Amino acid sequence: MTSAAELVADRLRKLIVTGALAAGEPLRETQLAKRLAISRNSLREGIRLLEQSRLVKYELHRGAVVSTPSVEDLTDVFQARRHIELAAVRVVASDRQLAALAEAWDRLEESAAELAQDQIIAADLALHQAIVGLLESERLSAFYDSLCKELIFYFAVLSHADEEYLHPQEPIVARHREIVDAIVARRTAEAEVLVLRHIDENESRLRDILTAGPDASA
Repeated sequence: MTSAAELVADRLRKLIVTGALAAGEPLRETQLAKRLAISRNSLREGIRLLEQSRLVKYELHRGAVVSTPSVEDLTDVFQARRHIELAAVRVVASDRQLAALAEAWDRLEESAAELAQDQIIAADLALHQAIVGLLESERLSAFYDSLCKELIFYFAVLSHADEEYLHPQEPIVARHREIVDAIVARRTAEAEVLVLRHIDENESRLRDILTAGPDASA
């Protein structure tokens, strides 16, 4: 179940992604709480979650401010993602693991059919989390879960900039279907190539958006 703090963090994240809250802008509690019709305590909890994902930072004499990730942040996050996901798809999956992957795939297809941006992003991340689950390591899964708190921003930027949620079949469903099919067929070399290409393309597009400036995702 999604907590109240997570709901607030999601609303703030959307304001950041769309540019309604600009990089470097202070998050003034009284104004934002009134704008979102929430309590200041709820707002603080949401801001703390965004601080964990590095979307918000605290500055002396200014308090919490929007901290849009840099190209350096992007490179670091995607390097970590690349290492862990490539290790996962090299695993020859068991039938039990494939069943868990199939459930995550079904959720992505269902969310894509509804054209709901937040649901598509959540299901997309959940599918990648299921792929990492092939490693059967609680520590690696926990690490990837923490990484997802940053990845959700990048997924949202792509979704908003390219309007993927309005036509998800080609950019989202078709590409993930290739990856899932290769894993299910236990074609590990093919799965590795597909995952690497997918991650590289995402990173390249995001780099273009970040270096183009604030109007690129509008």
